[in-house]
Amino acid sequence: MSEIRMLRTFLAIEKHGTMAAAADRMALTHAAVGAQMRTLERVCQRQLFNRSGRSIQLNDAGRSIIEQARAVVAAYDSLLRGVADQRSFEGSITIGSTVSSMGFLAANVIRLKVSYPGLNVRLTHGSTPDLERQVRAGEIDAAVIISEPRATTLPELWERLYDEPLVLLANPAITPADAPVASLLKRFPFIGFEATSLTGAHVTSLLRRLRAEVNLVLEMNSIAAIADLVRQNVGISIVPRLRHAAWDDDPLLYVKPIPGTTWRRHIGWYEFGRQPLATAIVKNQLLSALAD
Repeated sequence: MSEIRMLRTFLAIEKHGTMAAAADRMALTHAAVGAQMRTLERVCQRQLFNRSGRSIQLNDAGRSIIEQARAVVAAYDSLLRGVADQRSFEGSITIGSTVSSMGFLAANVIRLKVSYPGLNVRLTHGSTPDLERQVRAGEIDAAVIISEPRATTLPELWERLYDEPLVLLANPAITPADAPVASLLKRFPFIGFEATSLTGAHVTSLLRRLRAEVNLVLEMNSIAAIADLVRQNVGISIVPRLRHAAWDDDPLLYVKPIPGTTWRRHIGWYEFGRQPLATAIVKNQLLSALAD
């Protein structure tokens, strides 16, 4: 439910102090957080924030609904738990995911087993087009897929979970921290993201904007495989920064933001509602994990 997501974002702003901090915690862009809050204000029919220049703070009206917002979110979470408990929830569903998001999905499904031991979730992986087709055909119940809001073929029941910006991935042994991105792209072999994919097309567009002539050694459509080759010092790459990969703690990987890059890969939840309660439980667990 988009309204619950808006309230979670609203509470994240109250908890962390700024929209920027809330955007980071909710894995959304600052623009997406702003859009959610404007929608929430329209729903509430009143302004909830004082907007002065670049400073945006909760006003009295915003602070007055904090407890109600907490109560609504808590009631929603309780509703899912309560209905499932009343039915001694023993349903079985199949959830798909792209390979790069499978770790996030699997970890949260495992956590669900504590609260819902009778909920049997089978996981499967595939490409976004294949997963979307399987959901539409009723072969699986829902999927975590890659999409983007401006696409004309957006699934009707797709809700964005989090975003992943493009970053430069390199081995720290060859990468000075202060080296410009363009310089690194020129000096070292480049491992490309498959150009025919959505992400690969945006990487190609970025290289064009940077006027970078790279020494392409190979193309792959697996972020994990690219990261492993970077660890082995085969070359450098530009890939989406996986939201749930511990790259910052990896001594063999250096992650460098790319100035001026605005495109982000959007990861979302797609379903047709064949098992509405069971899929709502899983989706709610994912959203709760992002808000923590």
